[in-house]
Amino acid sequence: MTLAVYITVVTFLLGVAQARLVFPPGSDMGYIVSDDPETKFDEANGIDELVDDNYEKHLLQRAEREAIDAVESALLRRIQDRIRIAKDVEDEYPQTTVKDANRMAAVPDNLPENMKDDKHGVAMGVPHIKCDNGKVNLSVDWNESPVNYTCYDPKHHRLPVQEDLKSVTQCVNIPPNYVPQHYCMGTEISYNSSLPVYGPHRPLWPTYGEYTFVPPQRWLHTVEHGGVVMLYHPCAEPLLVQRLKKVLTGCFRKHVITPYSNLTVERPLALVAWGCSIEMAVVDEKEVKAFIKKRALHGPEGHMAKDGSFNQYLIAKAEYPPGSDNSDKNICPMDKD
Repeated sequence: MTLAVYITVVTFLLGVAQARLVFPPGSDMGYIVSDDPETKFDEANGIDELVDDNYEKHLLQRAEREAIDAVESALLRRIQDRIRIAKDVEDEYPQTTVKDANRMAAVPDNLPENMKDDKHGVAMGVPHIKCDNGKVNLSVDWNESPVNYTCYDPKHHRLPVQEDLKSVTQCVNIPPNYVPQHYCMGTEISYNSSLPVYGPHRPLWPTYGEYTFVPPQRWLHTVEHGGVVMLYHPCAEPLLVQRLKKVLTGCFRKHVITPYSNLTVERPLALVAWGCSIEMAVVDEKEVKAFIKKRALHGPEGHMAKDGSFNQYLIAKAEYPPGSDNSDKNICPMDKD
Protein backbone atom coordinates (compact mmCIF):
# COMPACT_ATOMS: atom_id res chain seq x y z
CA MET A 1 0.00 0.00 0.00
CA THR A 2 1.71 3.18 -1.16
CA LEU A 3 1.49 6.47 0.75
CA ALA A 4 -0.53 8.00 -2.09
CA VAL A 5 -3.14 5.21 -1.94
CA TYR A 6 -3.28 5.49 1.86
CA ILE A 7 -3.92 9.25 1.68
CA THR A 8 -6.61 8.71 -0.97
CA VAL A 9 -8.44 6.15 1.17
CA VAL A 10 -8.28 8.32 4.31
CA THR A 11 -9.48 11.37 2.37
CA PHE A 12 -12.42 9.34 1.01
CA LEU A 13 -13.38 8.12 4.46
CA LEU A 14 -13.23 11.65 5.93
CA GLY A 15 -15.39 12.89 3.09
CA VAL A 16 -18.03 10.24 3.74
CA ALA A 17 -18.12 11.26 7.40
CA GLN A 18 -19.47 14.74 6.50
CA ALA A 19 -23.04 13.56 6.24
CA ARG A 20 -25.99 12.68 8.43
CA LEU A 21 -28.82 10.17 8.61
CA VAL A 22 -32.40 11.35 7.90
CA PHE A 23 -35.57 9.28 8.47
CA PRO A 24 -38.85 10.16 6.68
CA PRO A 25 -41.85 10.31 9.10
CA GLY A 26 -43.28 6.89 9.86
CA SER A 27 -40.44 5.03 8.11
CA ASP A 28 -37.52 3.01 9.42
CA MET A 29 -35.62 3.47 6.14
CA GLY A 30 -32.86 5.98 6.70
CA TYR A 31 -31.02 8.05 4.10
CA ILE A 32 -27.53 9.51 4.15
CA VAL A 33 -27.56 13.18 3.06
CA SER A 34 -24.65 15.56 2.68
CA ASP A 35 -23.84 18.30 5.21
CA ASP A 36 -21.98 20.23 2.53
CA PRO A 37 -23.29 23.85 2.66
CA GLU A 38 -23.54 23.95 -1.13
CA THR A 39 -25.87 20.94 -1.14
CA LYS A 40 -27.63 21.67 2.18
CA PHE A 41 -30.67 19.47 2.55
CA ASP A 42 -33.96 21.28 3.15
CA GLU A 43 -35.39 19.02 5.84
CA ALA A 44 -38.61 21.04 6.15
CA ASN A 45 -39.61 20.82 2.50
CA GLY A 46 -37.44 18.11 1.07
CA ILE A 47 -38.26 14.99 3.08
CA ASP A 48 -40.65 13.70 0.41
CA GLU A 49 -38.00 14.22 -2.21
CA LEU A 50 -35.91 11.50 -0.61
CA VAL A 51 -38.03 8.86 -2.28
CA ASP A 52 -38.13 10.62 -5.63
CA ASP A 53 -36.14 8.84 -8.32
CA ASN A 54 -34.78 12.20 -9.47
CA TYR A 55 -32.82 12.47 -6.25
CA GLU A 56 -31.33 8.96 -6.22
CA LYS A 57 -27.92 10.17 -7.28
CA HIS A 58 -27.72 12.38 -4.15
CA LEU A 59 -28.65 9.67 -1.65
CA LEU A 60 -27.12 6.57 -0.15
CA GLN A 61 -29.68 4.14 1.14
CA ARG A 62 -29.14 1.84 4.06
CA ALA A 63 -28.16 -1.25 2.05
CA GLU A 64 -25.58 0.74 0.13
CA ARG A 65 -24.26 2.23 3.37
CA GLU A 66 -23.76 -1.24 4.84
CA ALA A 67 -21.79 -2.25 1.76
CA ILE A 68 -19.58 0.83 1.98
CA ASP A 69 -19.04 0.27 5.72
CA ALA A 70 -17.88 -3.27 5.05
CA VAL A 71 -15.50 -2.13 2.33
CA GLU A 72 -14.15 0.71 4.48
CA SER A 73 -13.51 -1.63 7.40
CA ALA A 74 -11.72 -4.12 5.17
CA LEU A 75 -9.60 -1.35 3.66
CA LEU A 76 -8.62 0.02 7.06
CA ARG A 77 -7.69 -3.41 8.35
CA ARG A 78 -5.63 -3.99 5.23
CA ILE A 79 -3.83 -0.68 5.67
CA GLN A 80 -3.06 -1.49 9.28
CA ASP A 81 -1.74 -4.91 8.31
CA ARG A 82 0.53 -3.40 5.66
CA ILE A 83 1.91 -0.83 8.09
CA ARG A 84 2.94 -3.64 10.44
CA ILE A 85 4.81 -5.44 7.71
CA ALA A 86 8.42 -4.29 7.83
CA LYS A 87 10.01 -6.11 4.93
CA ASP A 88 9.21 -8.73 2.32
CA VAL A 89 10.55 -12.26 2.33
CA GLU A 90 12.13 -13.21 -0.99
CA ASP A 91 9.73 -14.57 -3.60
CA GLU A 92 9.53 -18.35 -3.67
CA TYR A 93 8.33 -18.31 -7.27
CA PRO A 94 7.15 -15.51 -9.59
CA GLN A 95 3.49 -16.07 -8.71
CA THR A 96 4.00 -16.04 -4.99
CA THR A 97 5.12 -13.74 -2.21
CA VAL A 98 5.28 -14.66 1.47
CA LYS A 99 5.19 -11.70 3.86
CA ASP A 100 5.53 -11.67 7.62
CA ALA A 101 5.80 -8.81 10.12
CA ASN A 102 8.17 -10.70 12.40
CA ARG A 103 10.31 -12.24 9.63
CA MET A 104 9.15 -15.65 10.79
CA ALA A 105 10.39 -18.69 8.92
CA ALA A 106 8.03 -21.23 7.45
CA VAL A 107 8.63 -23.37 10.52
CA PRO A 108 8.28 -21.51 13.85
CA ASP A 109 11.04 -22.18 16.36
CA ASN A 110 8.59 -23.38 18.98
CA LEU A 111 6.89 -25.91 16.70
CA PRO A 112 7.10 -29.48 18.05
CA GLU A 113 9.44 -31.79 16.15
CA ASN A 114 6.62 -34.10 15.10
CA MET A 115 5.04 -31.16 13.24
CA LYS A 116 8.11 -30.52 11.10
CA ASP A 117 8.47 -32.02 7.65
CA ASP A 118 11.53 -32.06 5.37
CA LYS A 119 9.35 -31.90 2.27
CA HIS A 120 6.81 -29.18 3.07
CA GLY A 121 8.46 -27.49 6.03
CA VAL A 122 5.38 -28.15 8.16
CA ALA A 123 3.60 -31.48 8.28
CA MET A 124 0.29 -31.45 6.41
CA GLY A 125 -3.07 -32.33 7.84
CA VAL A 126 -2.02 -32.26 11.50
CA PRO A 127 -3.98 -29.68 13.52
CA HIS A 128 -1.89 -27.82 16.08
CA ILE A 129 -2.58 -24.66 18.08
CA LYS A 130 0.97 -23.39 17.50
CA CYS A 131 0.63 -23.66 13.73
CA ASP A 132 -2.76 -24.29 12.16
CA ASN A 133 -5.72 -25.91 13.85
CA GLY A 134 -8.31 -24.53 11.43
CA LYS A 135 -9.91 -22.39 14.15
CA VAL A 136 -7.43 -19.85 15.53
CA ASN A 137 -6.01 -16.75 13.82
CA LEU A 138 -8.01 -17.33 10.64
CA SER A 139 -8.31 -13.58 10.01
CA VAL A 140 -4.76 -13.66 8.63
CA ASP A 141 -6.29 -15.11 5.44
CA TRP A 142 -9.81 -13.66 5.62
CA ASN A 143 -11.39 -11.08 7.90
CA GLU A 144 -14.87 -12.57 7.41
CA SER A 145 -16.01 -9.58 5.38
CA PRO A 146 -19.29 -10.23 3.49
CA VAL A 147 -17.78 -8.35 0.56
CA ASN A 148 -16.12 -11.59 -0.47
CA TYR A 149 -19.34 -13.52 -0.95
CA THR A 150 -22.17 -10.98 -1.37
CA CYS A 151 -23.40 -9.14 -4.45
CA TYR A 152 -23.71 -5.56 -3.26
CA ASP A 153 -25.13 -4.00 -6.39
CA PRO A 154 -27.71 -1.51 -4.98
CA LYS A 155 -30.17 -2.36 -7.74
CA HIS A 156 -29.64 -6.11 -7.23
CA HIS A 157 -28.48 -6.37 -10.82
CA ARG A 158 -26.57 -9.47 -11.89
CA LEU A 159 -23.62 -9.37 -14.22
CA PRO A 160 -24.72 -9.40 -17.85
CA VAL A 161 -24.20 -12.75 -19.56
CA GLN A 162 -21.93 -12.43 -22.58
CA GLU A 163 -22.96 -15.52 -24.49
CA ASP A 164 -20.57 -14.98 -27.40
CA LEU A 165 -17.49 -14.53 -25.23
CA LYS A 166 -15.20 -17.56 -25.43
CA SER A 167 -13.63 -19.13 -22.38
CA VAL A 168 -9.96 -18.64 -21.57
CA THR A 169 -7.77 -21.54 -20.45
CA GLN A 170 -4.34 -20.78 -19.03
CA CYS A 171 -1.62 -23.05 -17.67
CA VAL A 172 1.72 -22.18 -16.10
CA ASN A 173 4.95 -24.09 -16.39
CA ILE A 174 5.59 -25.39 -12.87
CA PRO A 175 9.07 -26.88 -12.32
CA PRO A 176 8.73 -30.68 -12.04
CA ASN A 177 10.55 -30.74 -8.69
CA TYR A 178 8.50 -27.93 -7.18
CA VAL A 179 6.97 -28.72 -3.80
CA PRO A 180 4.69 -26.08 -2.27
CA GLN A 181 5.58 -25.12 1.27
CA HIS A 182 3.18 -25.14 4.19
CA TYR A 183 3.04 -22.01 6.33
CA CYS A 184 1.61 -21.69 9.82
CA MET A 185 -0.99 -19.05 10.59
CA GLY A 186 1.71 -16.71 11.94
CA THR A 187 2.85 -16.05 8.38
CA GLU A 188 0.87 -14.06 5.85
CA ILE A 189 0.63 -15.55 2.36
CA SER A 190 -0.31 -13.48 -0.67
CA TYR A 191 -0.15 -14.13 -4.40
CA ASN A 192 0.99 -11.99 -7.29
CA SER A 193 -1.74 -13.46 -9.48
CA SER A 194 -5.43 -12.65 -9.09
CA LEU A 195 -6.12 -16.29 -9.95
CA PRO A 196 -3.28 -18.43 -8.51
CA VAL A 197 -3.03 -22.03 -9.68
CA TYR A 198 -0.20 -23.17 -7.41
CA GLY A 199 1.82 -21.85 -4.50
CA PRO A 200 2.42 -22.17 -0.74
CA HIS A 201 -0.60 -22.66 1.44
CA ARG A 202 -1.86 -23.73 4.87
CA PRO A 203 -1.13 -27.19 6.30
CA LEU A 204 -4.83 -28.05 6.69
CA TRP A 205 -6.76 -28.36 3.44
CA PRO A 206 -10.53 -27.87 3.15
CA THR A 207 -13.09 -30.59 3.51
CA TYR A 208 -14.35 -31.18 -0.02
CA GLY A 209 -17.64 -29.41 -0.68
CA GLU A 210 -19.31 -26.03 -1.02
CA TYR A 211 -18.51 -23.04 1.21
CA THR A 212 -19.88 -19.63 2.03
CA PHE A 213 -16.30 -18.56 1.37
CA VAL A 214 -12.87 -20.17 1.59
CA PRO A 215 -9.65 -18.23 0.83
CA PRO A 216 -7.03 -19.32 -1.72
CA GLN A 217 -4.55 -20.00 1.08
CA ARG A 218 -6.74 -23.04 1.76
CA TRP A 219 -8.00 -24.14 -1.64
CA LEU A 220 -4.53 -24.14 -3.22
CA HIS A 221 -3.88 -27.14 -0.98
CA THR A 222 -6.92 -28.73 -2.62
CA VAL A 223 -5.41 -28.42 -6.10
CA GLU A 224 -2.09 -29.83 -4.85
CA HIS A 225 -4.07 -32.96 -3.96
CA GLY A 226 -5.52 -33.18 -7.44
CA GLY A 227 -8.78 -31.46 -6.59
CA VAL A 228 -10.76 -28.99 -8.71
CA VAL A 229 -11.87 -25.64 -7.32
CA MET A 230 -14.94 -23.89 -8.68
CA LEU A 231 -14.98 -20.11 -8.30
CA TYR A 232 -17.79 -17.71 -9.12
CA HIS A 233 -18.21 -13.95 -8.83
CA PRO A 234 -20.83 -13.06 -6.16
CA CYS A 235 -22.83 -11.16 -8.81
CA ALA A 236 -22.68 -13.93 -11.42
CA GLU A 237 -25.97 -15.10 -12.92
CA PRO A 238 -27.34 -17.70 -10.41
CA LEU A 239 -28.58 -20.03 -13.13
CA LEU A 240 -25.07 -20.28 -14.58
CA VAL A 241 -23.59 -20.84 -11.13
CA GLN A 242 -26.02 -23.67 -10.48
CA ARG A 243 -25.33 -25.20 -13.89
CA LEU A 244 -21.58 -25.25 -13.27
CA LYS A 245 -22.09 -26.72 -9.78
CA LYS A 246 -24.23 -29.49 -11.22
CA VAL A 247 -21.61 -30.48 -13.78
CA LEU A 248 -18.74 -30.43 -11.28
CA THR A 249 -20.51 -32.29 -8.48
CA GLY A 250 -21.73 -34.89 -10.95
CA CYS A 251 -18.19 -35.51 -12.17
CA PHE A 252 -15.81 -35.34 -9.26
CA ARG A 253 -15.90 -35.57 -5.46
CA LYS A 254 -12.60 -33.81 -4.78
CA HIS A 255 -13.88 -30.30 -5.29
CA VAL A 256 -14.25 -27.02 -3.44
CA ILE A 257 -16.90 -24.46 -4.43
CA THR A 258 -16.62 -20.87 -3.24
CA PRO A 259 -17.42 -17.31 -4.30
CA TYR A 260 -14.40 -15.33 -5.48
CA SER A 261 -14.68 -11.61 -6.18
CA ASN A 262 -11.32 -11.41 -8.00
CA LEU A 263 -12.81 -12.88 -11.16
CA THR A 264 -13.51 -10.54 -14.06
CA VAL A 265 -17.05 -9.34 -14.69
CA GLU A 266 -16.76 -10.54 -18.29
CA ARG A 267 -15.92 -14.11 -17.24
CA PRO A 268 -17.35 -14.51 -13.73
CA LEU A 269 -16.99 -18.31 -13.57
CA ALA A 270 -13.80 -20.34 -13.23
CA LEU A 271 -12.34 -23.75 -12.49
CA VAL A 272 -8.85 -24.16 -11.05
CA ALA A 273 -6.74 -27.32 -11.06
CA TRP A 274 -3.03 -27.84 -10.49
CA GLY A 275 -1.22 -25.32 -12.70
CA CYS A 276 -4.26 -24.51 -14.85
CA SER A 277 -7.45 -22.48 -14.88
CA ILE A 278 -10.39 -21.92 -17.17
CA GLU A 279 -12.41 -18.69 -16.97
CA MET A 280 -15.89 -18.67 -18.48
CA ALA A 281 -18.71 -16.31 -19.40
CA VAL A 282 -21.16 -19.19 -19.88
CA VAL A 283 -21.20 -22.90 -19.06
CA ASP A 284 -20.39 -25.26 -21.89
CA GLU A 285 -20.92 -28.69 -20.36
CA LYS A 286 -18.60 -30.52 -22.76
CA GLU A 287 -15.85 -27.97 -22.24
CA VAL A 288 -16.19 -28.12 -18.46
CA LYS A 289 -16.08 -31.92 -18.40
CA ALA A 290 -13.07 -31.94 -20.72
CA PHE A 291 -11.20 -29.61 -18.36
CA ILE A 292 -12.03 -31.72 -15.31
CA LYS A 293 -11.06 -34.98 -17.00
CA LYS A 294 -7.78 -33.57 -18.26
CA ARG A 295 -6.69 -31.50 -15.25
CA ALA A 296 -8.02 -33.30 -12.17
CA LEU A 297 -5.79 -35.65 -10.13
CA HIS A 298 -2.61 -33.75 -11.06
CA GLY A 299 -0.25 -32.14 -8.58
CA PRO A 300 2.53 -33.41 -6.29
CA GLU A 301 -0.05 -35.40 -4.29
CA GLY A 302 -2.73 -35.61 -6.93
CA HIS A 303 -4.02 -39.07 -6.08
CA MET A 304 -4.46 -38.49 -2.34
CA ALA A 305 -8.08 -39.39 -1.58
CA LYS A 306 -8.13 -38.34 2.10
CA ASP A 307 -10.55 -35.53 2.90
CA GLY A 308 -9.42 -32.30 4.54
CA SER A 309 -10.21 -31.19 8.09
CA PHE A 310 -10.65 -27.45 7.57
CA ASN A 311 -14.41 -26.85 7.48
CA GLN A 312 -15.09 -23.27 8.55
CA TYR A 313 -18.19 -22.00 6.70
CA LEU A 314 -18.77 -25.33 4.98
CA ILE A 315 -22.30 -25.40 3.52
CA ALA A 316 -22.47 -28.91 2.08
CA LYS A 317 -19.92 -31.70 2.12
CA ALA A 318 -19.07 -33.27 -1.23
CA GLU A 319 -20.37 -36.72 -2.07
CA TYR A 320 -19.14 -39.37 -4.50
CA PRO A 321 -20.96 -39.07 -7.83
CA PRO A 322 -22.97 -42.16 -8.78
CA GLY A 323 -20.61 -44.68 -10.34
CA SER A 324 -17.48 -43.25 -8.67
CA ASP A 325 -15.41 -44.82 -5.87
CA ASN A 326 -12.98 -43.77 -3.17
CA SER A 327 -10.07 -43.58 -5.62
CA ASP A 328 -11.82 -40.73 -7.51
CA LYS A 329 -10.26 -42.00 -10.73
CA ASN A 330 -13.56 -42.54 -12.52
CA ILE A 331 -14.25 -38.93 -13.47
CA CYS A 332 -17.71 -38.01 -14.79
CA PRO A 333 -18.83 -41.64 -14.34
CA MET A 334 -22.30 -41.06 -15.77
CA ASP A 335 -20.93 -39.45 -18.92
CA LYS A 336 -21.91 -41.55 -21.95
CA ASP A 337 -19.27 -40.03 -24.21
